[in-house]
Amino acid sequence: MSYVVVGFPECREVFIDDQSQGDNVDGNGTPRALLVGEGWHTFWLGGPSDYTPPSQTVNVPDATQIKPFPVVFEKNA
Repeated sequence: MSYVVVGFPECREVFIDDQSQGDNVDGNGTPRALLVGEGWHTFWLGGPSDYTPPSQTVNVPDATQIKPFPVVFEKNA
């Protein structure tokens, strides 16, 4: 198993392989480490489609909860 952290400047629901994993941040706005298996996964965000890329398929390496693998989405201007 591995951990990822999904970067986005707002609180958004995170989908991994079409399954909701909850929000990218906790109630205090701190990024949440999400548990995921190692290997290829597709990530996208819930809410308005005001971010790029629309989805990302990435090969998640072995990463710890202390140092999770980053998956970053940018907010459109």
